[in-house]
Order: sequence, then structure tokens, then C-alpha cells
Amino acid sequence: MEDFEVPRHPKIPEMGDRTIPFGKKLYIERSDFFDSEGAEGSASNGRAPKGFKRLVPGGKVRLKYAYVISCDEIKRDPDTNEPVELVCSYHPETRAGVTPEGEKRVPGIIQWVESTSCIKARVNQYDRLFKEVEPGKDSGDYLMDLNPKSFEKFSGVAIEPSVSLDAMAIMSEIRDQEEFGPADDNEDKLYPSQVAYQFERNGYFALDPSSMLCDLVFNRVVTLRDTWEGADGSGTKEGNDGQRNRGNKKEQKPTQNKGGGGGAGVVEDVRRIALRAGTILEAGPHPEADSLIVCKVDCGDVDDESKEPKGPRTVVAGLAGKIPLDTLVGRKIACITNLKPARMRGIESEAMLLAAASEDDEIVELLSIPDSVPNGELLSFEGKDASDPDTMLKSKGALKVWDRVKAGLRANGQGEATYVNEGETYRIMSSAGPVSTDTLVDSIIQ
Repeated sequence: MEDFEVPRHPKIPEMGDRTIPFGKKLYIERSDFFDSEGAEGSASNGRAPKGFKRLVPGGKVRLKYAYVISCDEIKRDPDTNEPVELVCSYHPETRAGVTPEGEKRVPGIIQWVESTSCIKARVNQYDRLFKEVEPGKDSGDYLMDLNPKSFEKFSGVAIEPSVSLDAMAIMSEIRDQEEFGPADDNEDKLYPSQVAYQFERNGYFALDPSSMLCDLVFNRVVTLRDTWEGADGSGTKEGNDGQRNRGNKKEQKPTQNKGGGGGAGVVEDVRRIALRAGTILEAGPHPEADSLIVCKVDCGDVDDESKEPKGPRTVVAGLAGKIPLDTLVGRKIACITNLKPARMRGIESEAMLLAAASEDDEIVELLSIPDSVPNGELLSFEGKDASDPDTMLKSKGALKVWDRVKAGLRANGQGEATYVNEGETYRIMSSAGPVSTDTLVDSIIQ
């Protein structure tokens, strides 16, 4: 057995790390293996579906955050001939995203759970009650349009052990709050649903109030991708500008009066973010975490009194194995500079680099800014008033501002960085033109 220290969120290093045990016996999802020698292969002449990059007999795939494995043998159910166990070899030289020199990069990545340390939970999977936007419109009977999969129950679902630790912590805090009351008047009431995760490729799940330490229950609250437009009742499968609608999330209305009193105007969320140009001066591996890198970034900071330039900021980012370190130094990038500093495995990160990622996270690209843009320039959103950022976003409410803005960031079909809110798209602009990706289009930015 060995442990991997990996990010709690692949694109938000400030959330810290979690521990994933790795051992001899693992669980993977059935859909991550194409049985070209079984019934699936018989139906397709032994060919995997176009674009399938996961595991096949004799093939290789990377276990996310861990090693590349090869499928050597398939053990089958004697009655159904279905695969019940895959005997695989792992390649120790590929640990934590490494591709050995001279070898071709393995494109496919799958998730996994170590079998002896995982916890078994129950899952309530909710979906829409109806299959159609307007139930009964075509059939004349709305009951004909009920979705038979609107509520499904699953038991024995294998989940990482870190989830159990998180659940135990929130349950203990809730018990203390119920018994002794809140610590002070500013303490928010705690709920089990504050323990929430994305179960990869399945959706977003929150802890159910009925959960016990020995019997955790999770409810799916949001699917990964909403295939209904919803806002205008059109029922199409395409969002604005023909882009896929990733949950049809909307920016919440501005809620904060930044002046704290007497006539100050409300500043909308996106203008409260300090999105600035910077240059990476140094980049190297994190000494304590394989998935992290440590950069020195010139963000154009100056001393308030002397007006002399300050030194570069230290930035920790979850980019190890995703972007070659030798391509980072000297690069002009976009970064968020008014988030509360966060310690990342012993090193304090003082800013966040913005990057675009493909849907499967196999390709990650930092946002690019023209070299002529000075470090520290406050980037703007085309069509909106000039940004008016908070000095620092550090309270719970202020951090939610960033969460809401982040949900609307994406690269458009031309690779330009944009902010999408309530059907309107705003390009992120510098004094020398739009901020963009290198190659990625129609991708999320975080």
C-alpha cells in the first residue's frame, strides 16, 4: 500500500489536498473498460467506439494521479462470460503523471478506488421527474412522460476514505452546535449537505441528514451537464451560441454594498475580482506534493507608501504533469490576486493562475496575455464598467463571489477567454487585446 496526496479540487489549489490509498486491488468503473474480446467486441467487430481512450484488453491507461497500467488478463463469469476481474501490471516509472523519456504519452485517464480502504455508501440518484419540457403536450397524458429514472437507489457504492473523514467532522460539529449552540453570533448554522462533492462523471452529491458514521448516504443534487436549455423552455440540447450548457448556471444578482454605508453603489460580482496580468519568473516542483508546482510570479505589486516595486508572489498550482515546467518561465499569464492566501502542503500561495482545460482534463493551458501588457494591469470585461476589486476576498460571503464568477468563465469557439452570465458573453480584455488560450476552444476556465 502507498498513499497519494492529491488536490481536493483539480483547479482550486486553495482547497488543499486529500489522501488516496493505492494498493494491489482496485475498483474501476465498468464503463472504463471496453471488452473487445466479449459481447461488446462481437457487436463492433472488436473495435472500441471512436474516441474511446480508456482501458482495452492488452492496452494501457493512466490511473488518475497514480500510475499507467496495462491490462494483461481478463477473468470472466463462467455463466455470463462477463468480465469480473482484470489482471493488470503497473509501471512504477510513470508515477504521478510522469511519462518516461522516449515513451509515448498514454492519452486515457480513469478514476479508481482502492478496494480494502474504501468506504461503502448508499446513493440516491435524483433526476428530472419528466422526460419532456412540456409533459403531455404530444401524448395528451403527462403520466406518459414520467422519467422512470427520476429516482434510483444504489447501495455498496465505493467511495474514497477521505469522504468518511469529512462526514465525521461535519457530524461532530453539528452535534456540538445543537448541544452547546453557536460559538458566536456570526457563526452560521451547519448542515450535513455542506459535505458535497463531484463524484466524477456522475454528478454533484451532498450528504443526506439521515447519514450515520457507519452508513453514509449521498443525494445527487445536480447532474454534470444539463441538456435542457430551460431558460426559454425551448428544450434544445445546445446552450447559447451553440455551446453545451453546463448546468445552465446563472450568476446571482449583485448583493454587496462595498462602501459599507451611505450611498455607495452595489458592485456586481465580476467587478470585485482582481484579475491581473503577471509574468512567471520561476517554476519548479513542490517539495512535498507530486501534483503541485511552485512559481514565483511578478504581479506588478508596489508598496503603498514608497511606491517601490515589491518582490514576486509565491503561487502554488496543481499543474504538475500537465504543463512542462520549462515552458512556464517568462510566460505572461492571468491571475487572481485578491483571494485569501492559502497554505498548500506547507507553502503559502498568494495568487491563483487561471487556466483552461479540456472536458477530460487531459489538456490544460494557462491563459495567455500579449507580452506588451504590463505586469499588474487590471484586466477588464468587455461591455462592463471598470473593475473595482475588493482588497481581499476572505469572508465566506466574499469567497462565494469568486465561486459565482468562476462558474461563468470559459473559452469561446475562437479560444478567447470570456465571462458568460444570463445569456450574455463578455470577453476578458487587456490593453493590448483579448485574453486567450493557446489551442483550446469551448472549454471551461478555472
